[in-house]
Amino acid sequence: MPNIKNKVILTVAPTGSSTTRTQAPNIPMTPKQIAEDAYECWKAGASIVHLHVRDDQEKACMSYEKFKEAIERIRDKCDIVINMTTAGGFGVSNEDRIRPLDLLPDMATLDVGSMNVAGDFVFHNSLKFLEDGSRRMQELHIKPELEVMDLSMIYTARKLIDQGYIDEPAHFQFVLGMNNGMPATVDNLVLMKNLLPENASWSAFGIGGRGHLPILLSTLALGGNVRVGFEDNVYLDAGVKAEKNVDFVERTKKLIELSNQSIATPAEVREHFHLREY
Repeated sequence: MPNIKNKVILTVAPTGSSTTRTQAPNIPMTPKQIAEDAYECWKAGASIVHLHVRDDQEKACMSYEKFKEAIERIRDKCDIVINMTTAGGFGVSNEDRIRPLDLLPDMATLDVGSMNVAGDFVFHNSLKFLEDGSRRMQELHIKPELEVMDLSMIYTARKLIDQGYIDEPAHFQFVLGMNNGMPATVDNLVLMKNLLPENASWSAFGIGGRGHLPILLSTLALGGNVRVGFEDNVYLDAGVKAEKNVDFVERTKKLIELSNQSIATPAEVREHFHLREY
């Protein structure tokens, strides 16, 4: 499944699960703030919003009601494609991670493997969770985004595709630079790209100030799609923090145009991935 001709799908990840207000004072935390941020990024050209929510203490959660409010507010404002996380917070049950899919986001993530993060925190993604989550996405006609943090996860994803849990053509998101995951290097990006199924589409991002731009620029050069936002990085330049998520979108739009491409509209993304009509 080649990328949309001469178009780049630009995802903004405004909140994530771990970035704090100390790191990014203007990070959106409430459903209202997230919707307003997504709208601002949509106006600047973003194709997709990758949606996380926080609880009232600003901790990562999989609250059905928080997701419901955020999705409703976003859809009241614009047609940006909504890609909802299923990553959850530490210790969230498989059922609570899957239940918000009933809200019918356009897309949803599946992190196709477990990994050590820090201390006793293991980012847990069992095969049962992946099988149950992917089946539910098939039932609800939600496009999965297969998030991979190391090479073994690509092989797990390919196995799930072969077993019929993931419909082809599949869409992958390379997450480079996580603690104990694949470092954010161009060599690793190329290696991961070369392991994908022949008809897969892909996107990539590097975490942190050092990984962000090299992966962004290399991905554009290699014909991939890109993701930006406070979830992954707070620095717009060396030692200079972004004020808002839209700063990343506006800068990335310029880089995409310099590469003689343009950003795919939400309508083009829906057609490309065969998503439901907005």
